[in-house]
Amino acid sequence: MTQKTSVRGCPICRNRSVELLHSQQFAVSDSHPLADGYDVVACLVCGFVYADTAAPQTAYDALYRNASKYQDAKTSTGGGESAWDAERLAQTAHTISMVVADKNASILDVGCANGGLLEALRALGYSNLEGLDPAPACVDNTWRRGFAARTGSLSSIPEGAGTFDAVMLSHVLEHVRDLEGALTGLRRLLRKNSIVYIEVPDATRYGDFLNAPFQDFNTEHINHFSGVCLDNLARQFGFAQVVAPTSKVIGSSADTLYPAVFGIYRPTDAPTGPLTEDVSLRERIRQYCAASASLMRAINLHLSNELESCREVVLWGTGQLAMKLLNEEPLRKAQIRACVDASPLNQGKQLRGIPILAPAELTGGDWPVVITSTLHEAAIRRDMRKLGLTNRIISLRQVPAEGVRPHPEGVLQ
Repeated sequence: MTQKTSVRGCPICRNRSVELLHSQQFAVSDSHPLADGYDVVACLVCGFVYADTAAPQTAYDALYRNASKYQDAKTSTGGGESAWDAERLAQTAHTISMVVADKNASILDVGCANGGLLEALRALGYSNLEGLDPAPACVDNTWRRGFAARTGSLSSIPEGAGTFDAVMLSHVLEHVRDLEGALTGLRRLLRKNSIVYIEVPDATRYGDFLNAPFQDFNTEHINHFSGVCLDNLARQFGFAQVVAPTSKVIGSSADTLYPAVFGIYRPTDAPTGPLTEDVSLRERIRQYCAASASLMRAINLHLSNELESCREVVLWGTGQLAMKLLNEEPLRKAQIRACVDASPLNQGKQLRGIPILAPAELTGGDWPVVITSTLHEAAIRRDMRKLGLTNRIISLRQVPAEGVRPHPEGVLQ
């Protein structure tokens, strides 16, 4: 066991004596406000696993305010634009309806993105719905769907926000560095009998849904909860259990699933009991790290074979997996002509000094295209076909690469 003193104290119990589980590095784009790496550690007192990042909460606030990927309906979740995302939100709305019977109850969705969960609640007959999100673009999108919405976060609650009968935190707390500040801010939004719905990724089952190596260790997900740790966090900051943490499975793309856990709580002034050490989360994360490392080695070996005869390549996708692969052989030394990304937020930037283009800008040229996403590979292939691109495709999966009528006279626009 490698023990260290953490830079960031345990967000639940504040202890700084931790075990180092993994060191993660990223190739971040220019102007990215977050660090290019951190250690993943386990608290030796309560068992919580988290990213020991030195980046302050203000850096995360800036990311979600100015460069939130959730404002783009095509490339993000939370808006219910796709069938699988709409189903996920409908399931969450149904769960909330089990504990909020009054259809006139005031409900706030914190981190509302484009208002998809509010839409799902409206479909069940709820009418007093409001959103809160740090990204002004998400707030504007939510207004356009007919919901009141404010710009802000739990660490920066806007003036006049008021209080609510129910507050939803669906896949929010895994993004928050200052959990104490967030839970303190949450109480300002609550009444005596309010309820809080909290859903986060289930770190105990990361390894059961492994789709890409170290997919859960990314620039944004910096807290890794089990049901025990979720309960510990709630008790530590004065919330009593209404519904015990419950496991679920949600869609993460059209053909992949993801583990989650949710609990429902209410504020209380009474003691809620001592913390319970999570004795199994650390070992589950160790197993996940080992499986991820094995998958990463297989991908890199596959890419080495595929790229052996390639003078230049194009990368399609600049997400979390691409940011990891660019620090690995062979992509770290590959001659990469350009990156392509469907999100307007990324277009025009650079990743490791490589320009990021819109899909329509990849015209002509017979450069092989490495699809650096496993979640969205099928969608990227469809986009390439729609654009008439016949470039050879190199998948991260070990499938035959697709062949091609090259356009030797074409150029990158």
